[in-house]
Amino acid sequence: MIKNKLFLVLSIFFIITTVTYAFELLITPSYSYTLNSTGDTNTQQSLDYTGGRISFLIPTEDGEEISYGPYLGFFYNYNLLDSLESVEDVGISLGLNMKYTTNIIGNLDFLVTAFGGVHTEDYFKTFKTEILINGGISYNNLSLSVGYETRYYEEESLTVNYLPISLGVSFKF
Repeated sequence: MIKNKLFLVLSIFFIITTVTYAFELLITPSYSYTLNSTGDTNTQQSLDYTGGRISFLIPTEDGEEISYGPYLGFFYNYNLLDSLESVEDVGISLGLNMKYTTNIIGNLDFLVTAFGGVHTEDYFKTFKTEILINGGISYNNLSLSVGYETRYYEEESLTVNYLPISLGVSFKF
């Protein structure tokens, strides 16, 4: 119980302090297709999910090509593992987002985003690691990217690799 309250307080503090200094709000809904899953007790199965991440990004001192900041994500599993009793339908992820953009031509940019953090499906009782790297293009404030994501489930000795397809919109202020 104390762990949940501490996490909630730290999350709210983190988001409020970041919003105060953020220069860009990035929203990236995505669909993640299961490439493969490996573990002790599972066979190849689909663990596709849909979800989205909201990032508050701050440009680096060097320029506006690279920006970074925290993200908060929500996801919904289409197919859940029968062996994972603690997994719920909806999960949350939290971590750090790094974004790199460079101009190709006119308003068309090359885009690379990297997300690293934790995800949880059991109401913050356990945290599992997630790593996601996307590459794509952006036009003005809209983006389309495809990437590679890995999620780890330590208790179940399970690793799932995904192919996420993301549409994004960014608001600079």
